[in-house]
Amino acid sequence: MKIRKQVYELTISDIEEFPVWEFASDEEGDDGQDEATVRPLEFNAPLDLSDGMFVVQSEFLLADGTKMQGYLSPAPKNELAYIQPIIITENGQIMFWYGIMKPLQEKITSNYSSLGKSSEQVFPLIFKSKVDILGGAIKGVIDGFSFYSQDRKVQSIK
Repeated sequence: MKIRKQVYELTISDIEEFPVWEFASDEEGDDGQDEATVRPLEFNAPLDLSDGMFVVQSEFLLADGTKMQGYLSPAPKNELAYIQPIIITENGQIMFWYGIMKPLQEKITSNYSSLGKSSEQVFPLIFKSKVDILGGAIKGVIDGFSFYSQDRKVQSIK
């Protein structure tokens, strides 16, 4: 079975069926595949992060108590810039890390619309990986949509 998807196209059913997806970097030259191509991974727990780059099923608890599903990219540094947690909704994916680009207000408004929530209902939110990972679960708290400011400090906006 050869399943390949772009990571930004993963759905809730994808991560429920396959809790771990591996970046298919060895297939980047293949037609229609690039650095964002992932494939499901069958593995023996615990997942060893030294075996490759992955996204793993994760759970999110919003400030209002709502539980949501998504994924994150486990990394040696448990920082938002590295693990980039993402919630998956019926309306698409909601990212919380924007790198060096401050998210535009219309993007933030669109995110709240996709979540069907206000900023007070969303933040702070708690996330945790649902996959057994060597070294323990990846978890944390997100206070807003985050990015690097010009002086390379992490900023968050709601």
